[in-house]
Amino acid sequence: MALNELLKKRVEKNLDKFCDERIPERVKDQIKLDYKIRGNSVTLIEKRPHYKNTDEWVEMKIAQFRFNQDNNKWSLYWWRHTGRWYEYDNIEATTDFQKLVNEVDEDPTAIFWG
Repeated sequence: MALNELLKKRVEKNLDKFCDERIPERVKDQIKLDYKIRGNSVTLIEKRPHYKNTDEWVEMKIAQFRFNQDNNKWSLYWWRHTGRWYEYDNIEATTDFQKLVNEVDEDPTAIFWG
């Protein structure tokens, strides 16, 4: 089931700010952060120009936030090179979406940004 409109607007406001502030101005023509909302999942994506064709941007999945409507909590997932999402074990599901965004930003395990 999809996020309700109020929750979706909150997520968009939060991630718009995060994506804009995370990348320094001097490299915004080389790296972009974006997100996609699908159903109850929000996927954070990094975009970079393709190494052979700089007019084409390639996307790399960074993190995924999943909302559980049964308990109104968000869970955090990380993308593995095997092509699957795995639940991130270092933080419990929470009603505080920003707490999970902060965890991705700080990346204490180097699992999101390398």
